[in-house]
Amino acid sequence: MLIRNAGFMWHRKYVNWKKRELMGTPEKGGGDPLDFADQAGIYGLYDRNNQCIYIGQAGRGEKSGLYDRLKDHTDDYLFCMWERFSWYGFYSTDVLLSGEYNAKYNIETDIDKIMTTIETVAIHLTLPKHNRSMGMDVKEIEWYYQKAEFEHK
Repeated sequence: MLIRNAGFMWHRKYVNWKKRELMGTPEKGGGDPLDFADQAGIYGLYDRNNQCIYIGQAGRGEKSGLYDRLKDHTDDYLFCMWERFSWYGFYSTDVLLSGEYNAKYNIETDIDKIMTTIETVAIHLTLPKHNRSMGMDVKEIEWYYQKAEFEHK
């Protein structure tokens, strides 16, 4: 499986930009919060109307994890255009906890699964009004809430 975990519509106001962390709480109870700052994957930025305005990649090279890429967007031309972000991560929680990232990402898959995964991520990021299907079974993904937002419920 390409996508191991994801966060949907996290709010930038709950990110402490002075402390390099992106804390998520598992959707399924019983798990400890996890830091996704070093996650590699695909992310989208949303304006105040929840319209996707930007899609990018995180985790390519040093200091390029999810937190770093989002932090870049607090200082670039998009700084005042986005309020929320969604992300779809390639690293498993085990890899994130160990901190042992490497360039090799060993998975067994085929072209059908790859295309379905790409379609699913694109649908989730852009939320097009005419798509009725979300592509792959999203129950296979570990979903995380933004810890700070979850605590404010």
